[in-house]
Amino acid sequence: MGRLITKLTLLTAVLTAVVSGLAPGAASAHSGIQSYVYFEIFDDAIAGRVEYPINDLNEVLGLDLPAVADDAQGALEANRAVIEDYTLQHLAIFSAEGVEWTYTFENEIETLEAFNSDYAIFNFEIDEAFDPPPRQFVVEYDGIIESGLRSDAFLLIATDFGSGTFNNEAGEFARFTSDNVRQEVDLDDASFWKGVRGTIGLGSEHIQIGTDHILFVLALVLPSALVFVRRPGTDERGEWLPSNSFVSSLWRILKIATMFTIAHSITLALGGFQIIELSPRLVESIIAISIAIAALHNIRPIWPNKEWLMAFAFGLFHGFGFAGLLSDLGLDRSNRFVSLLGFNIGVEIGQAAIILMVFPILFLLRRTRAFVPMMYTGSVGLAIIALSWAFERIFDYDTSINSLVEPVLRWPRSALLVIAALAGAAALYAFDRSRNALRGVVSFEDHEPAEDVADLVDA
Repeated sequence: MGRLITKLTLLTAVLTAVVSGLAPGAASAHSGIQSYVYFEIFDDAIAGRVEYPINDLNEVLGLDLPAVADDAQGALEANRAVIEDYTLQHLAIFSAEGVEWTYTFENEIETLEAFNSDYAIFNFEIDEAFDPPPRQFVVEYDGIIESGLRSDAFLLIATDFGSGTFNNEAGEFARFTSDNVRQEVDLDDASFWKGVRGTIGLGSEHIQIGTDHILFVLALVLPSALVFVRRPGTDERGEWLPSNSFVSSLWRILKIATMFTIAHSITLALGGFQIIELSPRLVESIIAISIAIAALHNIRPIWPNKEWLMAFAFGLFHGFGFAGLLSDLGLDRSNRFVSLLGFNIGVEIGQAAIILMVFPILFLLRRTRAFVPMMYTGSVGLAIIALSWAFERIFDYDTSINSLVEPVLRWPRSALLVIAALAGAAALYAFDRSRNALRGVVSFEDHEPAEDVADLVDA
């Protein structure tokens, strides 16, 4: 068993390192003291946005906008014409040949919380039909800079399939200063494989930071190293007993992951190609409810030893959630099929790595006396979190549960928790073994309950 513990420890450490390298770091680095100009390069269009510190808009334009993003929406709408006119005067975009492109603002004004000052975001799209968009163009911008209030502003490429750039919030492309308000954008030659790698990385990143998807998978796999058995001839509820096989337990957890993959791949395609569109609020609410049901199933099984059924059923809604994310990021406008496929592959890589990190811990704990009570406690906690999310999403009310959950699961803190949990599992196993208190195991054939527990329990 000592060798097994060593192997499981090494497996977890390796997979922790793998997940650490799957996705980029923090997406946002807004300081609150610069404005930002972003561009998104799609298959047939170029879009973008200007992000202004709200405090700077007040100073430069003599406005009285609320400094807090959540309170500023109405005032921004009321002053939309003034801010958009200011943008048109201080942001100009030209083709490489010097032809000025006009652009049109989108209806919705967004806001963003930041360190020194919250931001007002004005989205626009260039009034040209491109096939494909040029890889070179020129941007002139001196917003806020011209007032002398700030010395610089940043230009960034947020989305560009050809360079494998997606959801870029912090990678500076160029800087505008009072001495240099003109920047030439040269994106080099587009590369299909850079785009594929970028979408795969985006998928793995989403699993790394997608708290609800992580908790759903965790709720499903908690009993993966156990077998739920009802004693023949009784009306008892049954009990969770340790599985006797590493291979069958691992197969069970991979079967759950596979069915989840199949389900969300179907609806990711249906949603990504806009064949079926569901309300984001409905989808996100059902995703939250699915976590609660999966967690409560661990306490009172609905489909004992067949958790893959839940994984498939609720995976359909998780797929629509992924599709909504792709739409928000604009991936539905760039090489749609390849973007969907790459994103899905990235999701599976991240998901498989997380599952394989957690599984060694579960397998070590399965025979300890404390594991089932720990699983029940953890499942209750997951259910409470999920029901809080469902309440938030259904009634549009902030319960502040995210402020408690996200810091715990944020990478790399979560990796440290995995390593600590593995060490704790090994110690707990060794302690129960030293007292001769390990629970007996049962066989698990074809994922069906044992017919005679008394014959199968290994004393």
